Amino acid sequence: MSNREEAVCLHEYLDVQALTHDLIKKRALEIYRERVRIPKSPAFRDPNKRVAFRYMVKAEKVFQYIVVVLGKVARLPPADSLNPFYAELLEIATKGMYDELRREGSHAIKIISDMWKEYRGRILGGGENAKRLSTEFVGRALSVIKRKVRALPITKNISYVAYNTPCIDFEKPLIIVSGMPQVGKSTFVGRVSTAKPKISPYPFTTKSVVIGHVRLGEASIQLMDTPGILDRPLEEMNEIERRAIAALRHLKAVVLHLIDVSKESYYTLEQQVKVLKTVEGLVGREKIILALNKVDKAEEGLLERAKSIVADMGYSKCIEMSALLGVNVGVAIVEAVNLYDKLFGTKYGELMDLYFSSTTSNSGTSSS
Repeated sequence: MSNREEAVCLHEYLDVQALTHDLIKKRALEIYRERVRIPKSPAFRDPNKRVAFRYMVKAEKVFQYIVVVLGKVARLPPADSLNPFYAELLEIATKGMYDELRREGSHAIKIISDMWKEYRGRILGGGENAKRLSTEFVGRALSVIKRKVRALPITKNISYVAYNTPCIDFEKPLIIVSGMPQVGKSTFVGRVSTAKPKISPYPFTTKSVVIGHVRLGEASIQLMDTPGILDRPLEEMNEIERRAIAALRHLKAVVLHLIDVSKESYYTLEQQVKVLKTVEGLVGREKIILALNKVDKAEEGLLERAKSIVADMGYSKCIEMSALLGVNVGVAIVEAVNLYDKLFGTKYGELMDLYFSSTTSNSGTSSS
């Protein structure tokens, strides 16, 4: 249980910038228009040779630029070599075109490389035709990219996922906080961990997963804030919801599921119970800790009705919590860590006294 960082960061594996056909064309033509210095050498005393060499170098620079840019696309790791969570995030963001993009980039490089082998010699021996052959090569190479790398625009989506997905240590304990939008997930994660997720009074503020850490002396556990899930079938969920589903489906974790029992709740208790059943179907009831949140604003009778409904579902124990006021947030962490220990054979629960001592010293009050 050391604190040594072993987090996996997706951007370290996906070294690709957002690209478009127009962007590549613009940069290629800029490179082609750059001045070329001809070496002072007896070999270039012939004016035709000097011209041919100049236009060969111009075309070669464009060729090298294209190979570097498309090479990064072609060398993206196969989806099945990544952690399944990361692979599904890419699947969602690229609408299933991620591996197709890799293949298209590789194929285009081969075509353009074979083309360059032919054109290089033709340009050098082209005499007065060198300029025409040089520009012809550049035009054909750009045409190959446009025709053969049709998925190129999804590099924008890949870049977004790479740099907006948090680094995760797959060997450290992870608590996923789930629930419908506006049930208090971000408020909870922001209160108990190092994360500072955006909080606002409207749904779907959280659009990607956010990782925070709860320090236990020299060790730590990870807490994941997830986008809200609506009451609808998985196949009808939007891209934001599917990011939460990917985390629940693939990550080794326990789930702290929040239900809003306040009178201002955006969603009915019945809708929230349906979402709880969706989460159950993904992870299993045995991995879920249930918290009834916003008890400080609970409508009369709603809290008791909620407790009765979830008890009938098999949740004989649930936490009555106010993330906003800090009521029982520490209890929620303890219960989740203890469940993680039970399921995965770890002993992080032994360090929970360090968590309570740190929260007491920081706030002057207990978290529970």
